[in-house]
Formats: sequence, structure tokens, C-alpha cells
Amino acid sequence: MNRRDLLKLGCVTAVGLSASGPLLAAGTRRRSDLVLVDERFAAGRAFAAVARRAGATIVATEGDVASLRYGALRDAPLAGLSGLTSYADMVVIASLAAEQRQAFALRMRHDATGGQAVHTVVDGLPAHGAVLAMAAGQWPHGLWSIMQGQRVAGVARDGQAAGRDGTLWSWAIA
Repeated sequence: MNRRDLLKLGCVTAVGLSASGPLLAAGTRRRSDLVLVDERFAAGRAFAAVARRAGATIVATEGDVASLRYGALRDAPLAGLSGLTSYADMVVIASLAAEQRQAFALRMRHDATGGQAVHTVVDGLPAHGAVLAMAAGQWPHGLWSIMQGQRVAGVARDGQAAGRDGTLWSWAIA
């Protein structure tokens, strides 16, 4: 092996190591069969409907994820768990995930006001925010597609995400 080959190998290794995290977060995550949703929000109900059609089991948080720890989440592995909940519910899930040494692969903030939503990516690919912005009122459908690694174009487009204003957080545990 000459010096030139060694430099090429080093560059390829560096690029591969730096790109592996975003590539894994983009779509190789295993499908979850358990999804937590805050159904007090129209966006939560729309997200639950598309997830249910895809075969996921939906659990309504009713604003109290802590009580689910001893119910639907008892002894459940949290890897692959996803949801669209309030910030407080997401914090409880983060503490449960930390107990199992799990972390978020995806976290986004969704501020809904007057039928419009602004999406901020906290953990995940920056392109996810752009996808949800393009989906406009159908962003809960686009969100499910992102979480499942599917293309947004193939998502059914029934039901708008209008209704109660507020902030929701979407998340998925690695």
C-alpha cells in the first residue's frame, strides 16, 4: 500500500464515520407497534389515525404518561417507541428511556396557531422540518412517514390538522 492509497482510505473512513449517524436516523429504525398520542389536539388525532391504518397500536396519553408507566408501558421495551405528545409527556418518556439506556433518534417541536404549524427539528435531519412545512395542514401524515422511513408522496391525505392551538412534540426512541 502506497501513501496515496493510505490517504484515500483515510478519507473514505472519515466520511463514512461522519455520515453514519444521520443515515441511521433517516430510515433504518425498526418499525414500532406502540405509539403514544395526545388526542386532545386535532394533529394528535390525525397522527393517530394514519398510524392506526399502518397497523400501529395507539395509546392515548390523556396528558398523563406517568400513569402509563404502570399500565401500557409496564415491562415494555422502549426501543422504537414513538409519539406526538405534550412537552411534559415527552420529558417523562425521556426519563423512562434513560432508565433503559435509550435515547431519542428524533425530536421535533410543532407550534400550531390558527391552523398553521411551525416545525423545529431538535434531533434528526434538518430536511424533516422542510418536509413537514411542505405538507402544510397534512403534517401529521408526513410526520408518520418520516418516523417510518417512508416517502411522503404515498401518504393518504384525508383530514386536516386544524383545531386546538398549542405546542406538541414528536419523538422516537432509537
